[in-house]
Amino acid sequence: MGHLQRLFTGLLTLLPIGALADIWTEPAPLRRDALLEGRQFNYNSESFLHRLSFRQLSERPWSDADGLSGTAGSSRSDELYLDMFLQKTLQTDDGRNEAFVRMQRSEDFDGRFDRQIIGFGHRLGDYRLSIAGDVRGDKAETDVQFEALWQPDERRLARVAIILPDAYFNDKTPRDAEYRDTPVSYFAHTRLGGSLYGAPGWGLQTALTYSPPARVIDRDLGLDASGNQTRAMIEATAPTLGALRPQLRLEGERTSRSFGFTRSNEPEDDFFRRRMHSVRVMATHTRAHLTPSFGLYHLRLHESGWFGDNLGVSGRESREETFAFVGIRQQLGERWFWEPAIYAGHASMIQEQVSDNGLGDPLNEEENRWLGKVNLPFRYTLEEATGAVLTINPTLRLHRAAFGGGNVQLHWPF
Repeated sequence: MGHLQRLFTGLLTLLPIGALADIWTEPAPLRRDALLEGRQFNYNSESFLHRLSFRQLSERPWSDADGLSGTAGSSRSDELYLDMFLQKTLQTDDGRNEAFVRMQRSEDFDGRFDRQIIGFGHRLGDYRLSIAGDVRGDKAETDVQFEALWQPDERRLARVAIILPDAYFNDKTPRDAEYRDTPVSYFAHTRLGGSLYGAPGWGLQTALTYSPPARVIDRDLGLDASGNQTRAMIEATAPTLGALRPQLRLEGERTSRSFGFTRSNEPEDDFFRRRMHSVRVMATHTRAHLTPSFGLYHLRLHESGWFGDNLGVSGRESREETFAFVGIRQQLGERWFWEPAIYAGHASMIQEQVSDNGLGDPLNEEENRWLGKVNLPFRYTLEEATGAVLTINPTLRLHRAAFGGGNVQLHWPF
């Protein structure tokens, strides 16, 4: 990377982006399947271009607001990228007690996951204390979550949580398995400034999930695994600067794991490390015709070691990607509008893998490609009062003449 690119990337890492309820502003507790099994799929050179182009176009409700927000896009012939979040809160007549449900179906670098949180909270002035759980039919897989929320108004929020993953695992599991170190994850989320649906104004938001070292022994799998993880996000929004409205965001993750094996096909590596950061910078011209928007996205990801039982490989994956994108918004009728956009940039990827059983040829791929994509999202306002929008988004690849995957999005605040 040249000096100018290093300087540019360094400046970007000081600047975050406005984002709402998503996998970063919700707790990301330790998952046993992530620790033992890892990701269910390999990435290819187009994986993150697809995920960028399928991102939700509507600004989601804040993580403390009720609503449904989801996007589903075809990223490969046998793969659907899903990112869905649903929250509904019910209050008693006096407003002091609440029951709430949060449903999340998404993916992270450890693979696809589901969380279905059911909780009960009690309000004391500007504070809410609550207990919640990701309740499962298999009691051994139930997570318990304790939360404290401070929210004097919609512009200020502080939320902390302690999550006990697999809280009853050692007592309830039918497997020949146990935790030697009790798993726990800590979550903190703050917001200052901004407004509920992104009206102009300064805003700062941070989120952090920390899972300290935990150890699980699964004798059925012949595996002794330990690991820790830190995930952090910081974002900033700014009022309109002249005619431009900027949005900036930074995300990062550090994951470390070690393994001991009591199986015949012992993997080549007994560790796993992931280091990742991404930056997205956007701006919208609020006064120009068709309100053009543009931005940059930068991703750096490095993984090495044993990738878990799902892939059953050891090796490394290293990628660096930078994409620019530009789009417009055009009204087509009273409720219809469309927001075509072009994405173009460069992706560098190295993949080296050796299977646990030694069968098949080792994977050794290196790609340096220019990639491009066109989005043609047609959007329909379902409910003007809440801003509910349905989006149908066909896409086309530019680097080769091919369909780029269909995408459907639904955004419906309650």
